Amino acid sequence: MELEQLVNQHHDKLNENDLAIITYILENQQEVQTLNIIQLAQKCLTSKSSLLRLTQKLGFTGFSEFKYSLKKSKPQSTGSLDLLKLQMEDIESTLKLMQQTDLAPILSKIHQAERIFAYGTGWGQQNAVKELSRNLMSCEKYCLSIPAKTEFDLNMPIITKNDFVVIISLSGDTKELEQNIKSLNLRGVPILSITTFKNNYLASLTPYNLYYQVTPLRQAASTELISFITLNIVCDALYREYLGYLDTVREK
Repeated sequence: MELEQLVNQHHDKLNENDLAIITYILENQQEVQTLNIIQLAQKCLTSKSSLLRLTQKLGFTGFSEFKYSLKKSKPQSTGSLDLLKLQMEDIESTLKLMQQTDLAPILSKIHQAERIFAYGTGWGQQNAVKELSRNLMSCEKYCLSIPAKTEFDLNMPIITKNDFVVIISLSGDTKELEQNIKSLNLRGVPILSITTFKNNYLASLTPYNLYYQVTPLRQAASTELISFITLNIVCDALYREYLGYLDTVREK
């Protein structure tokens, strides 16, 4: 399994230090394969024990197994021209989906909300949540980025129908959120799901939906590589549309 998938799978267990280490590893995979645990700890400005704990959080028995997995999952080269073409096709499809969506009800709910709670189900989704939160706060909309399912559960009692909840997922197959969503629906809390473009469980439970197109860059029997560029485009487009909505409101 690719490191990115393991991070998404075990995201709730990871702290900021873990994510900083993972970021370094992802950006320097070739070099990391040549380092021992002490050398990597020095590179990441952390300790040997922190690295060992991280590998165990990701499901490995230790650093040696983790390093072997990195070598085994090393991607093989693919024509960059085809991948660039896929990127353009995904972006064009995502922008078309946005243009075909009536954003007015979503923008209205954002504007009316006393608070916005945003949750991403994985690492890439969490990055999109943080950027969306930062952008909305520039519009004086308080947006709380919920870092993990545990924090989502803890915030449940204080979320009211005067708030707005955003849930970002890749597949939308988020059965672990079923009770959260059903409880919020019963209380009349408006929920926006942002998922890939397909029939999915999360979108079926939420009253407002936005979609992005994702084509795997490389796929094998047990792994696939994807890019979250189109997810970030959706979040950026939502922010831009909200800025336009605010101009309309002020004119009235």
